[in-house]
Parts: sequence; structure tokens; C-alpha cells
Amino acid sequence: MDESLSVPVPPPRTLAGYRALLSIVALTGGLLGLAGLYFIPIPEGNLEPLLLALGLVLGWGSTVIGYEFGSSPAGRKAADAGVRSTGR
Repeated sequence: MDESLSVPVPPPRTLAGYRALLSIVALTGGLLGLAGLYFIPIPEGNLEPLLLALGLVLGWGSTVIGYEFGSSPAGRKAADAGVRSTGR
């Protein structure tokens, strides 16, 4: 193949900026939601639905952060080695 006809391939994109933004948004949102419970009076009938909604949002945020930050190249290698050693 002729070298002059090849198309240059751009370098792979890193997700460092996305991960930093994601962690800042999740931490800020969670802390603001919890801080609001101390400073904003909540009517008696709305307390349980608000706590449920806040728990759902914080659970969703922790799932996203666990997905983004939970696996590392070393962790994947260890998991692959464990699967190979069991013969699966």
C-alpha cells in the first residue's frame, strides 16, 4: 500500500475531563441536596417522597461514578486472570 494514500488517524480521546466534570457535578449535587434538608423547611406530607427522590438521585449518581471510576486496567487484568484460572 502506498504511504501517501493513507489517512492519518487522530490520537484516541481521553475521558479525563468528562470524569472530572462528572465527579464534580455528582458531589456538588449530593451535598447541596443533603444540605438543603437542614435549611429548607419541608412540609410533613412531602418528607417521605422527597427523601425517596433524593435517595434515587444519589443512588443513580453513585452507580455512574462506580461505572466510570470502578474499573482500572489492573482490575480488569486481575478479573480476566481469575476467569481464565477457573476455566470459564
